[in-house]
Order: sequence, then structure tokens, then C-alpha cells
Amino acid sequence: MNPERMIADLEARARDLAERSREVRDRIRRAQATQRSPGGAVTATVAPNGALRHIEFSPEAGRFSSARLGEVVLETVRRAQEQAARQVVAAVEPELGGTAAMGFLTGSVPVAAAPVAAAPVEADDLPLPRSLRAPDDEPGSASS
Repeated sequence: MNPERMIADLEARARDLAERSREVRDRIRRAQATQRSPGGAVTATVAPNGALRHIEFSPEAGRFSSARLGEVVLETVRRAQEQAARQVVAAVEPELGGTAAMGFLTGSVPVAAAPVAAAPVEADDLPLPRSLRAPDDEPGSASS
């Protein structure tokens, strides 16, 4: 094979690889995910890397204790992160499928726990009225 033809082939492969890389990068950038909690109290949107981009609370969220709402938020965000991670895996699969890099990536995909039912506040979940709290049980105290 003549040297000019070899160089032309290498340049063509490099252009093709650069184009495929841009396509994969663009698919990854679009891989955000939005999930809504059961009952719709919480809606969370995450970036392709799982970072929280947006969170929204419906009026239903006001029916939960702060601890319960925290659990619902975490579960909703985890499900959105899992969905975004699956989208990233799907974006790179055509280029990396069957490689060690793909194995590493799929091994890093978070698996959401069983969904937390979004039940309304139970009487046991309600905080004690201020008049019934011990002095060290106040929000912001050292033992909280």
C-alpha cells in the first residue's frame, strides 16, 4: 500500500472516530432524568452524572413529617439517578459494548432500593409541640 493511501485512510478513520465521539458525548449530555414520587409529592431531575438539577414539592409534601419527606426525596432522587445512569450506559454501549470500560460503567450503575411508599404523616411521625420538648430536644441543639 502506498504511504499517501495509508495516511488518507488513517485521517478518514480519525475523522470517523471524532464524529462518533461527538455523538456519544451529545447523547450523554442529554441523559438527564426526572422521577416523581408515588403520590406526586416530590419531583426530582438529575444530570447525567446524577447531580440534582431540580427538585419540586407539590402541596402533598406538606402532609409528611420532615423525616418522612427526607426519605421520599432520597428515594425519588435515587430512582432518577438510576434512570440517568441507564441512559448513559445506553449512550456508550454502541462504542464500548463488550469492553472492560463498559463492564466498569455498568458495574457503577446505581440500583434503587424498593420504592418507599409515600404515606401521609402518621401521628407518631409528628414532632412534639415545643411546650412538650425537653430543652436539649430543640431544633439546633447539640444533641439533635
